[in-house]
Amino acid sequence: MAKGYRPVDRDQPFLFPPDMREWLPEGHPVWLVIRAVGLMDTSVFHARRKTGGAGAAGYDPDMVVTVLVWAYAHRVTSSREIERLCRTDVAFRVICAQNLPDHSTVARFRKDFPGLAEEFFAQVLILCARLGMGRLGVIALDGMKIAASASRAANRAEEGLRKLAAEVAAAHEQADAAEDALFGEGVRGDEVPEEAWDPRSRDGRIRAALAGLEAERAADRAGAGCGGGGAGGGEAGPGDGGAAGQDR
Repeated sequence: MAKGYRPVDRDQPFLFPPDMREWLPEGHPVWLVIRAVGLMDTSVFHARRKTGGAGAAGYDPDMVVTVLVWAYAHRVTSSREIERLCRTDVAFRVICAQNLPDHSTVARFRKDFPGLAEEFFAQVLILCARLGMGRLGVIALDGMKIAASASRAANRAEEGLRKLAAEVAAAHEQADAAEDALFGEGVRGDEVPEEAWDPRSRDGRIRAALAGLEAERAADRAGAGCGGGGAGGGEAGPGDGGAAGQDR
């Protein structure tokens, strides 16, 4: 039997409900970060939140701060980029448990609790270093092994991680301000027009755009051909005429 291709069926539904615990291996560091934040005292976040009554339910502060910690560990310092990753990256989706915050929610959380996200990030980094991890995300911890003691080396290492956390959080604030100025508040900047993503009109729009591009290329090629011929003809005419005149 001739070899073919494996089927790519994106419309195939799951036969069983997906289990997020199967999306990543047990040893993936995101599970450690989720559990670490879950065991920390996050009451300061909950004290500012009102539950009950009418209206839509809010996002769990523990989830949002875990998203920020995981983002900071990967040097992601844009609320818009965090929103995108919450929709496309498996680890972020696991943290969110499919409750996907938009960038306005992430930015508002950072503003509502200034300094706290970086403090939790620093605590998680210190914890991971004490557990013997060499890296969390893109943050190298190899040179910051922190013993469970009050030694000067341990204090210096912890201070270094706190300084790094503050720098990352400051970069988040700066990135949000710059992108708000560029795109406007509440706008991601990468929105696809509805007529371009709607399945009912998407294929037609893509075909029309491709046809337009091809027509432009064909016109450019035709113009280049005519231009080259015209230039050559223009130069040859006078020269030929001059030569003929001299012969006569």
